[in-house]
Amino acid sequence: MEFYPAVDIHGGSAVRLFKGEYGRVTEFGNPVELALKYVELGARRLHVIDLDGARSGKPVNGESVFEIVRKSGVPVQVGGGIRTAEDVEDMLAGGVSRVILGTTALVDRDALAGIANDHPGSVVVSLDYKGGAVKGGAVKGGAVSHGTGHGGGASMEDGNLSISGWEKQAGIDLLGAIEICATLPLAALVVTAIDRDGTMQGPDLNGLYHILDISPHPIIVAGGVRNLEDLKTLKSISKNGKRVGGVISGRAVAEGALPLPEALEVCGDLRVADIQAADAGRSGT
Repeated sequence: MEFYPAVDIHGGSAVRLFKGEYGRVTEFGNPVELALKYVELGARRLHVIDLDGARSGKPVNGESVFEIVRKSGVPVQVGGGIRTAEDVEDMLAGGVSRVILGTTALVDRDALAGIANDHPGSVVVSLDYKGGAVKGGAVKGGAVSHGTGHGGGASMEDGNLSISGWEKQAGIDLLGAIEICATLPLAALVVTAIDRDGTMQGPDLNGLYHILDISPHPIIVAGGVRNLEDLKTLKSISKNGKRVGGVISGRAVAEGALPLPEALEVCGDLRVADIQAADAGRSGT
């Protein structure tokens, strides 16, 4: 299970938002320094989001993004304000390993298909929802159960996807979007529970079994991941032999509640040198 420390950039700083609200920001300093710190601690990959770009509709913090790419030496997947084929080309030409599409993926299916087919395996679609994962109730173990959904019960927002920096509704639900993406050569889907993002309340597990069941793409889970137990739970989930492909965590890693070396070990996402060092330490050599 791949582990992605998140670096969100807003106003030139590394930040975490609370439930995606731009008025509730915690700052963590220079984004490049934070990214390099994660790599020094063993991170094999990074998840970088240009929050200002997501709101404005075009990349804003490209200088910081490309500096992270140049200096980190690990694959970096980037999102936020990437709306056109030209934006995608610029990102990939600058060394970004994967480009994350959110708004464009949900409002322009032709553009999504064209970009995905032009860059197979290099495009990730971000599906960011409020409420529960499924309208009318939660899904657990593949069966819908009403009244036990995310937040304590079914909501008018359940499953609806957000776009444009999470400030607008896409007019499509999570499961419908997964079906649209099904035939495209995507690298993965990032599925984010907005109501849990930055809260450290744990991931929204209710719909994950069903999402794994219907999506042919690897699923990367985001929103609320807070500790090693959350990682162990996510790693243990299986539906028809399919498992969670990756996990993103931002606040918990930045604040030290989720120690990065231990998180990488739980996920099995260690570098060869790290594994050898750990084995040597256990053997006393």
